[in-house]
Amino acid sequence: MSSLLQLLPFFEAVARLGSFTQAANQLGVTPPAVSQNIQALETRLGVRLFNRTSRSVRLSDEGRLFYQRVAPAMGQIDVAAEDLRTLRGRPSGLLRITLPQLAASLLVIPHLADFQARYPEIQLELFTDDHFSDLVLDSFDAGIRMHAMLQKDMIAVPIDNGQKRVVIAAPGYLAQHGTPQTPQALSDHDCLRYRFPGSGKFEPWYFKQDGAQLTLEVGGSLIFNEDRLIKDAALAGLGITQRFSGTVHRELSSGQLVEVLADYGSDAPGFFLYFPASRHMPLKLRVFIDFMREKRAQQSPFENSLSAP
Repeated sequence: MSSLLQLLPFFEAVARLGSFTQAANQLGVTPPAVSQNIQALETRLGVRLFNRTSRSVRLSDEGRLFYQRVAPAMGQIDVAAEDLRTLRGRPSGLLRITLPQLAASLLVIPHLADFQARYPEIQLELFTDDHFSDLVLDSFDAGIRMHAMLQKDMIAVPIDNGQKRVVIAAPGYLAQHGTPQTPQALSDHDCLRYRFPGSGKFEPWYFKQDGAQLTLEVGGSLIFNEDRLIKDAALAGLGITQRFSGTVHRELSSGQLVEVLADYGSDAPGFFLYFPASRHMPLKLRVFIDFMREKRAQQSPFENSLSAP
């Protein structure tokens, strides 16, 4: 009979991934083996830990309470194992980062080949999600977000030199509705807006006017929670929007989109890598932080935004 400690990795993997199949793949066993170990754990504890249907696996109330207690302890076991590997001087293991898709495409993916070549024993998992995740409960080593959106009690390390924003529209839209000459004139236009999935707040638009920073809340009939869809809507001539230049560089170069209000351009906040202040830092996270700092030092302001595809 398996000990309680031997059963916990199966529970932690299913709770975190929400899937017996994905947990099996990560643990290197078969889905039936995962199911059998979960059943053994439920029998041992005398409670149902998961509510299962043909389409989903969700923690029960008892399972959620158990996970809240178990996850930090499992994290400490991982840290202890990482400490032993650190003695060998070779960073290794699974490094889990939660980040928005925009940060992944602009800041991390362009450097993945270099990182893998330098640290071949690190498995890097990028969990792209615009919602905020609890780093401890969701077993993430760190996250990447803009500074204004960071959770409390976090250490934040800047990993870029700021992001340039541009106001853009399709030529057809401007031909039909006119070109705004000042930020205030946007009130006469249909602006394509982004709503943050976590807070439900609208993303503000940033400008510089008369030497001062100007933040505007714009209006419009279309609202999105994905950057790619906003660009698609702009290309279709459905409105005017403000995005990071790195996400529309190709369309601006080809003339599919046109920049307006360039004289009012403003520096936008950059991205930060953050992690809990109280957590012991494993070597795999330390080298990732140093790697991102190195890439930042090699960039001039807005370089990553202007050169991204």
